[in-house]
Amino acid sequence: MKKYTISVMLLFLFCLVDITFAQAYFSTSLHGTGNGHPYWYDASNGGFETLSGLSIDQVFCLDCHGTTDANGDAFPSPYTPSCSNCHATKTQSFTDPVSQNECLKCHSREASIIQMNIPDVHRTAGFTCINCHKSNDVHGNGMEYNSMFDPGAIAADCSDPACHGTFTHTNPAVDPHGGKIHCTSCHASTNLSCYNCHFESQLYHLKRAQSKITGFIILVNRTKDNKVHPATFQSTTYQGKTWIAMGPSVAHTITKTGARTCTACHQNYGGSIPAITEYNSTGIIQFAKWNSADSTLSWKQGIVPLPIDYLRSFKLDYLTYKGNPDDPIVPSKNWEFISDHSDGFQLLFATPLTKLQMAKIGMDTNKVVMDIQPVNNQVPSNYSLGQNYPNPFNPSTMIKYSIPTAGFVEINLYDALGKLVKQLVGEQHQAGNYQIEFNATGLTSGVYFYQIKASNFTATKKLILMK
Repeated sequence: MKKYTISVMLLFLFCLVDITFAQAYFSTSLHGTGNGHPYWYDASNGGFETLSGLSIDQVFCLDCHGTTDANGDAFPSPYTPSCSNCHATKTQSFTDPVSQNECLKCHSREASIIQMNIPDVHRTAGFTCINCHKSNDVHGNGMEYNSMFDPGAIAADCSDPACHGTFTHTNPAVDPHGGKIHCTSCHASTNLSCYNCHFESQLYHLKRAQSKITGFIILVNRTKDNKVHPATFQSTTYQGKTWIAMGPSVAHTITKTGARTCTACHQNYGGSIPAITEYNSTGIIQFAKWNSADSTLSWKQGIVPLPIDYLRSFKLDYLTYKGNPDDPIVPSKNWEFISDHSDGFQLLFATPLTKLQMAKIGMDTNKVVMDIQPVNNQVPSNYSLGQNYPNPFNPSTMIKYSIPTAGFVEINLYDALGKLVKQLVGEQHQAGNYQIEFNATGLTSGVYFYQIKASNFTATKKLILMK
């Protein structure tokens, strides 16, 4: 009896400690800070605010999805995250599991996958979110992150020791990649996108997309572990402007048997992959195409590798809703074509496939168009960003920079208020010294700033346009 009492007390203390730490960490967790939406939306990260000119507060993105919390009570105004977002605190203890439906209120892509009856081996086995996403994922670990894709923000992964950490294929030929490919690249049957968000409707707090599309897996390199990983995207239009955000995505559509084999990704191993076939023929991947004659959308099926020159080569048709932005959300063909050009392309926590990776899956790298090549054969020892010359200038100036290690490089131009004006560079670089010419025709006189981001290196310089 004494042993039983001690066991109960220890269990109680364990639960108490777990609850105490969960409460202490919640304020810095992503659920507590709500950093995810602002991080991808803000102009400082090349988000859609760049094109819309509207702050995130103006578009209600910080409000929680729905109108009531887990207790059925209306959210306070202004909205502040709290435990009752997920926990029915009036009827349950904090130790009681959170309802799966509470998770799906906010994680709408996962909800859509379930509603569309796309199978997942874990759900079939009875798993819910909390089977994989433990307290640190949900309540935080004491560190503040910008996104769930930040290293350390989410612990759950296929390779967890408690999951598949010790698993190896019985036949080595099944997995010849030496750990360079994430499990989901082969075992996720599909990803999902709510295609073409109509941003004018978002201002009425209505989430209107042309359709939900599946049947594709975009392949990128996830920066968290530098593994080839599935990605998905959100395309958006507002007042004739077009924008796409893309990043890694673990779709919960995992299959145990029937995973992809070599020919699903390798055109040069006998596969027939529409995205690769088109790129090899035209140098373009037209991911999605709108048919104005019957108001239907078609899109690439299967794997879609994101090429190193994706800013030029990855295209999709952007649409706008022709009805009133406050119309009820129902299936509709009342859409029309705007453009297949992206005014903004935001790639976060991922980089495109390298030329070597493209060649390995049978893509014609002679079709790759890169404006920017090293100016000499020397490999610098450090990252650097030079001062533009001449400065002041009109209308052109030269910018030099050095990259000691191959990787993705961005150079963005900002005005004096910190608003993104233009992306000057946004592509994969080999190690080397570089020089670009910036022509400011069309810009007004004034002070501007240009900033480089490459690996963990960031530097900013001031330039003056004087007309």
